[in-house]
Amino acid sequence: MIEYYLHLNALTDAPDDCIAKPSPIGVLTREDLIKECCAEGTGITPYEAESMFKRIETVVTENLEKGYSINTPLLNISPSITGVFTNWDDSFDGSRHKLRFKSSPGVLLKAVADSSKLHKIDRKKSIIDIYSFTDHSIGQETNSLLPNGVGELKGKRLKMDTSDENQGIFLFAEDGTEYRVAVYVTNTDSTQIFQIPELTAGNYELQVRCIAKNNKKLTIGYYDKTLSVK
Repeated sequence: MIEYYLHLNALTDAPDDCIAKPSPIGVLTREDLIKECCAEGTGITPYEAESMFKRIETVVTENLEKGYSINTPLLNISPSITGVFTNWDDSFDGSRHKLRFKSSPGVLLKAVADSSKLHKIDRKKSIIDIYSFTDHSIGQETNSLLPNGVGELKGKRLKMDTSDENQGIFLFAEDGTEYRVAVYVTNTDSTQIFQIPELTAGNYELQVRCIAKNNKKLTIGYYDKTLSVK
């Protein structure tokens, strides 16, 4: 059962238009998945599961680096290049162009999407409160994102362990692509100042994920407004 909630759609003129957002019941890490693989009755040991995960990760990354695309029943991965080339003779320049890997659901995930049941809920209250987003490249509170610019969040209980890849500020594109902020200038309970990732044009949902003090569970906070890259 996948829960979802509605919030106002800021991209249309109709005052009551809403869009739906899934509300995950939690986040499973790599370690959690390994534990699930070793559940009672499977006959798989933690060592075997860990070794297989590492081998799959190595094989996938090595072959992507060689130039292959990956197509599996779970997901598909292919390279993508962002940035503008000035003419037919222009070549890849790391200061103007970026290589990215895009993922899309394979047949297994598509089947799960078609068969999953949905349940509408009221929006869950989070212990994380996000009040505002400012893009300092623009110089004001805004719904616009400038890739590689400087963003600022104001709120409560925003502090996180940025060395933990499961925590941080995340931006989600409409196609499900996830971007995690890598560079943080200020990391406090009330303020987050950070470098906006290299994003393609489109709309994004912003999340803050952290483990609060004296708590072992990952908490997700949502910014109410949709952010856009023109």
